[in-house]
Amino acid sequence: MTRKFPNLARTQLVVPALFCVAIALLVTGCATPLKPNTAPAATRPPAPDAATLRERHLAAADAAADQYRTCLYGHVARYIDLVPDSARLADEAAAECAPITERFRRERQAAIVTYTSAADASQQADAAALSLKADGLRVARARATELRALR
Repeated sequence: MTRKFPNLARTQLVVPALFCVAIALLVTGCATPLKPNTAPAATRPPAPDAATLRERHLAAADAAADQYRTCLYGHVARYIDLVPDSARLADEAAAECAPITERFRRERQAAIVTYTSAADASQQADAAALSLKADGLRVARARATELRALR
């Protein structure tokens, strides 16, 4: 067999050498870091200023207000046949969508606190949330009445 394949005669030398090379590559590969270490402060972007924060929070509050209105209208449209009273249906919709109004209030307060005190921001955010709820209830009742009239 070694006459046909002379390489097989040297397997006693080749196999240990290949094994040593594989171990050496494995050790050097595991010892080197994947990426160089950099200071975390150097790679962190600078903190946004107050105007940028205010704009972000106001945009989030507007998105929450839109989501609240969509939630109300969806609830009214879904349950219009199950709840006979428009006012009760609107109240149920407001209760279901209440977590969204809380998010609206938090985002609004975070936007307002960038230019006034925390107490004033809380009062203004509460007033905005109450206004959103009142307008939402009024429109949900009107929508329920309108949907009933169309059927």
